[in-house]
Amino acid sequence: LFVWSQTTEALTDQQVVLGQSVTLACEYRLKGVIWFVMKLPARPEMILRTFGSKEEVEYYDEKFREKYSEGDRSQLVINNVSDDDLGIYYCIKPGFALQISDGIRLHTA
Repeated sequence: LFVWSQTTEALTDQQVVLGQSVTLACEYRLKGVIWFVMKLPARPEMILRTFGSKEEVEYYDEKFREKYSEGDRSQLVINNVSDDDLGIYYCIKPGFALQISDGIRLHTA
């Protein structure tokens, strides 16, 4: 059995200053998206799901409530950025066939 798969991943680099806040834009511009982060070698970690209203944000873990919030148009706001927040962030367009955005690589200088 031979399986071949080709993937191309477009990454946008976003430089941050530790201690400040940063806003990441989702390419889908929908009311409802899911945000997750990859910090290799760990598995992907779901952060939150938006529904188009800041009062309706669903956090996948309560520990994220102080760190992350929803910005305008399903943006992800990361407060008080630390080394632990550096990684590759993705948004997912939910639905029958999930679509995953290109990644945004958060890094320091």
